[in-house]
Amino acid sequence: MPVQNADGSGTRRAAILLIAASFMWGSSFVCSKICLNAGLLPFETVFYRMAVGVALLGAVFHKQLRRFSRPARLTGVLLGVITSAIYSFEMYGISMTEATKAAFLTSTNIIMMPFLYAAFFHVRPRLRSIAAAGLAMGGVWCLNRVQGGFAFGPGELLLLVTAFLYAMNSITAAKLGKDCPAVQITFLQLLTTLIFTGIMTLIQGRGGSYPIEAVGALLYLAVGPTLICFLIKNYAVQRISPVKCTLILATEGVFCALLSVALLHEKPTPSMCAGSLLILCGILVEELGSIVYSNPQTS
Repeated sequence: MPVQNADGSGTRRAAILLIAASFMWGSSFVCSKICLNAGLLPFETVFYRMAVGVALLGAVFHKQLRRFSRPARLTGVLLGVITSAIYSFEMYGISMTEATKAAFLTSTNIIMMPFLYAAFFHVRPRLRSIAAAGLAMGGVWCLNRVQGGFAFGPGELLLLVTAFLYAMNSITAAKLGKDCPAVQITFLQLLTTLIFTGIMTLIQGRGGSYPIEAVGALLYLAVGPTLICFLIKNYAVQRISPVKCTLILATEGVFCALLSVALLHEKPTPSMCAGSLLILCGILVEELGSIVYSNPQTS
């Protein structure tokens, strides 16, 4: 089970750090768009993100990376394989469907998580977690303004697989990495993804255009949404359940909407406000339920 401090300080710290990570991941869409608009190719962009992240992580935490335990090696490499698959399925899935539908489908990991958590940790699915996931999923729907039905095709299938892999990423970190240093498993996760995207970049080719704004965006993506965010997630999932992690990270859509209003001068809409409120209500339902029905085995 994910560990938790007896006084709850570890849980609170992890939740606060996850909110910070959610903000950075919410801001990453703008920077990724800058890189792609500048001519960088998808795998090339991810490769550079991982290369800088691995280099910085190795330089700052080199003393903690001298000796890896067997569980850390297994967890880190497995997380790297899953992360590599996520980038691959997501990239091709997005290319085959509309952006709003892609965002909605990849976010279905929110509703998958309570059932996957119950299956892997051998507990009953909790009604409050399912209700909280449903509220958050409704909020994602509102934020992405998904209208009409889905013409379900290969792209939609790939994005559902991506959503499942997002959920499994958190489950794997919580199940296998609970006693491993977050720095070690994050380093191996990024290194494995770096190797994979490096091979794919050789196959796909390079864009060959590196204007100053693209370089700045890449550096931000490498330090914030890659290095810091993966460290935070691997640290947090050892202290709070993957269900709560996923709910808190659902605020990524809220931050993305707020940044769109502040930086891109988009007008806030009723759908945007309703979506943000539903996501926050989902988190509140889960958190209040944890306070009222505290259980060390399933919190």
